[in-house]
Amino acid sequence: MKRIIAAVVALSITASAANGYVKMTGLKEAVRSWLDRSKVLSTSYVGEASDEVWGGAFTYDDIVKVRKDKDKDFVILNLTDTHFGDYDYRRFTALGVLFTAKQLVKKIKPDLITVSGDIVCTDSTVYSVKRFTDMMESFGVPWAPVFGNHDDEGNCDLNYLADIMLKSPHCILRKGPASMGVGNYVIGVTEEDGAGGEKLVEALVMMDSHHAACNAEQVEWFAWAAQGVNTLSGGSAEITTMMHIPLAQYQYGCDEKWDSAKKTWKSGSGAVGTYGEKICCARDADGNPVDNGLFAQIKKAGGKYVFCGHEHLNNFSFVYDGVRLTYMMKIGIASGSSALLNGGTKIVVGSDGILRFSDESILRTVLSVEKPLG
Repeated sequence: MKRIIAAVVALSITASAANGYVKMTGLKEAVRSWLDRSKVLSTSYVGEASDEVWGGAFTYDDIVKVRKDKDKDFVILNLTDTHFGDYDYRRFTALGVLFTAKQLVKKIKPDLITVSGDIVCTDSTVYSVKRFTDMMESFGVPWAPVFGNHDDEGNCDLNYLADIMLKSPHCILRKGPASMGVGNYVIGVTEEDGAGGEKLVEALVMMDSHHAACNAEQVEWFAWAAQGVNTLSGGSAEITTMMHIPLAQYQYGCDEKWDSAKKTWKSGSGAVGTYGEKICCARDADGNPVDNGLFAQIKKAGGKYVFCGHEHLNNFSFVYDGVRLTYMMKIGIASGSSALLNGGTKIVVGSDGILRFSDESILRTVLSVEKPLG
């Protein structure tokens, strides 16, 4: 067993020297995690809840800003469903995620990495969240996570996971008001406005959807934040929503655009990509999709894009009622996967918003959408 642990650690990431960050995992920690397994499994790890409140005037202080060079595209790499786990086979499949993520970062050269949930899973994630954070910090790129349904299924609550991640200097997560979950915040991509100031180009509204449906307060918060973005930018900033679990409208769109007899998208539907498994949006007791009202607020605010994770065999994209709904591509082989759908999603932002996005494996582009709403 010690030989196996040593081999795993030998393949793990190197410590980041930037910003004085101290790597949290290594051989010593790996051995201790196994020796203390019973104690770890019987302990609950609870982080510090946020005391943030929302309301009143929305200002730039309510936005996490990342800077875009004026004459250069801003590149986002999204990773989703990494599924790191402490004690089962996911401890080893995480090595594949690490390898793929490293290659994607090298290939895409992102300015920002977003992570759309199911970062960790299983009954214990104390060691895994540290391994994940070490991996992300090793890239030296700002990164912004939201949580998914598996993240707090074990012995760590979301606040604990967030506290560990925030030890990374490059993590730009904000917890947001505690009544709405953990990780509701706005990232603003800004650039020079030509007059010595800056303008807001793209607003990424990060939503905690780890319990399937955003609650009513989250919908109200989105409306407040989106209105604030429109006010600050004079309506010029593009609004994009990023979350883990799909909205009911993903199902409604498939009902319109999918030919179930031929098992393909209907001609002229404009849908592209793979529809490989059931859409696991929030549903009622009879299995019907539950519309929580968020989509209506996205439309009202002029939002154009929603990106989600969650399903591992879906990576399709289509426009439904004026909003482009897209699944991002999963990384890794844990918890169901396809060798053809293993990688990340590249989103390219220009001075007027998103120019294109594509699903990227290590070797090839799997799906590409140019001028998404054109």
